[in-house]
Amino acid sequence: MRFEVVRQADHLGSISICDVRRALELDSGSVILKDDAGVQRASREAVAEIEQKMAIALPIKNEDLKVFEGVLSGVPHDCLMIVVSNSGGEAADIFKSERDILTRFCNITKRQALIVHQKDAALARAFSLANYPDIIGDDGLIRHGKSEGMMIGIILAALMGKDYIGFVDTDNYIPGAVLEYVKHYATGFSLVKSPYSMVRIMWRYKPKVMGELYFKRWGRVSEISNRFLNTLLSTKGKFETEIIKTANAGEHAMSLELAQRLTYGSGYAVETQELISILEQFSGISSVIDKEVAERGVEIVQTETINPHLHAERGDEHLFQEMLLPSLSVIYHSLLCEDATKELIRKQLVEMECLKADEPVPRVRLIPPPQNVNLPTFAEAIEGEVTRYTVPEKAVFRITGVKRKRAEVATKVVITDLDGTLLHPLSYSYTAALDAVRKLQAQEIPIVFCSAKTRVEQQFYREELSITAPFIVENGSAVYIPKDYFRLPFSYDKALPDYLVIEFGIPYNELRHRLSLALDTACRQIEANPKLGDIFINSFGDMSVEEIAKETGLSLKLAAFAKQREYSETLKIQGSSRVVEMVLNEIKRAGLVSIRSGRFYEVTGGNDKGKAVRVLLEVYKLNYGNIISFGIGDSMGDLPLLVSVDHPMLVQGADKRWQKLDIRNLERVKGIGPEGWSHAVELMLSRFQYAI
Repeated sequence: MRFEVVRQADHLGSISICDVRRALELDSGSVILKDDAGVQRASREAVAEIEQKMAIALPIKNEDLKVFEGVLSGVPHDCLMIVVSNSGGEAADIFKSERDILTRFCNITKRQALIVHQKDAALARAFSLANYPDIIGDDGLIRHGKSEGMMIGIILAALMGKDYIGFVDTDNYIPGAVLEYVKHYATGFSLVKSPYSMVRIMWRYKPKVMGELYFKRWGRVSEISNRFLNTLLSTKGKFETEIIKTANAGEHAMSLELAQRLTYGSGYAVETQELISILEQFSGISSVIDKEVAERGVEIVQTETINPHLHAERGDEHLFQEMLLPSLSVIYHSLLCEDATKELIRKQLVEMECLKADEPVPRVRLIPPPQNVNLPTFAEAIEGEVTRYTVPEKAVFRITGVKRKRAEVATKVVITDLDGTLLHPLSYSYTAALDAVRKLQAQEIPIVFCSAKTRVEQQFYREELSITAPFIVENGSAVYIPKDYFRLPFSYDKALPDYLVIEFGIPYNELRHRLSLALDTACRQIEANPKLGDIFINSFGDMSVEEIAKETGLSLKLAAFAKQREYSETLKIQGSSRVVEMVLNEIKRAGLVSIRSGRFYEVTGGNDKGKAVRVLLEVYKLNYGNIISFGIGDSMGDLPLLVSVDHPMLVQGADKRWQKLDIRNLERVKGIGPEGWSHAVELMLSRFQYAI
């Protein structure tokens, strides 16, 4: 994403509040360009990295189920969705319908999610045992309320080891707006320096239906709340300010480090109270509560969306009594609010008929910081229930967010490409890497193949090198996991005699059919214009074993293995650059993806190595907890693999050069193919011998 010129920021103690930044581009591309002064940009890779570490909490209460389904489609794929339902009613089991919709969505999109009901008895029991009865009502269950639901989302995100949590309302009619909100969150977090940060959304327009659609700039409650928060801030210095423009930002996100330290207000006071809590704790006006946060600072980012925010209208009574009154109440009763501002707030509430002239401003119930929850106790109490909250049913989540003992050594996992990396780009020899392979095996460090090669090709090298770890075939098309390799169960798509398989690609026959139609179309277009020249296309599926061996330099045995494809096809395309581009465009129009690999093109159904790597690492974490992942590759095709690991490493190609890859913390290792691979392993073992 790209934001407009950075505007001023107001500072109060250790708090930095940035003025609203308007989004200029929702996607600023993957190529690094020098930005103009003041323009801020986050690359796709930076945004994707944050999304993998973020949970999106989706509170829902008797919303239209079609709208709910649309909201799900707007949440980026790599974010963990946590649906917190407070739906009810005697006519039907609404919660069951919500779960069914989420289950169907996750099954189709190959995702996993959590869904809980706010009145779940096991959830209430876990909070009580964890010494946090503050959200439990007289009935022994968690109270109704927006902030109580947010508290559930925060704790579940913490248990799942996430670093960030974002909140998105489920009454939004525009799925594209939901997608943009989360992109704003991830972009904001990628730009801040402090681990204690918050991103708050200001909608560019909030449309209303008034005979016709009218695009109103802001909501009435937000305008009033913003004014009084700014009045409060203005009394703390010598300069008047209007910096707060998102007092009631229902769509907002926080780092878990900040979210767990704040005090929350019940009902619709929650977003305003978050700001009040930050001001009370970290502005320096009162005594400093947390010195660590004060030293690192708190950053509040405000951004303005391109998409409008369209949802069902609930009427003025809802706006004023349920939203404005509690929002202004937390300002009024704050320790920072002086008498003059209190009088202005009181006058406003009387004018809006929220209060009678002689009626006191009611106090909002405050909820203590989530860090008061004893997470290990909560985790132990809820562990047996987690499978009941997971979607789809076969999915297994492991509680990873509870702090582990320092004495526990991290499990290392090496994920490697084959051709040009572990195998020499010309000879296919792994001899230069053999000693390094044995060193990893001596320390019981798994070596995971992640390559364009087929299952039988990889099995050949696995047997020769005595490698028993899972492996990823055909550019991320599927993960093959030996049966009984992992102790705990996990979600998979099919079972073979020796393997459990997680599939991401489309079946070979279907891919061949779609590819054939695309190639026929491209060839007809080229034949219709003789000036373009000739085109020659051949595929492994149409070539004999002898032809493949001649083209690739493989032995006849390995060439036969290369033909046994399950999810992808290898093409050789000869012709001018223009006709090759025409062919590749037709492949793309068919919904397929082509990846250049030396003299060939690997065609898949859109899967990539990155997603397969991330899923497999989650299964490792499920079974071993603390994981440090290393990735070794040599080419642009390995980019998705390398951005998905903790420590990416790149070996030199046959020309003794490194591919130009834009990856954070990429280690460029000297040595072609297996020689570089061996050096990468030596670096890994020397630097991370005692990693915890």
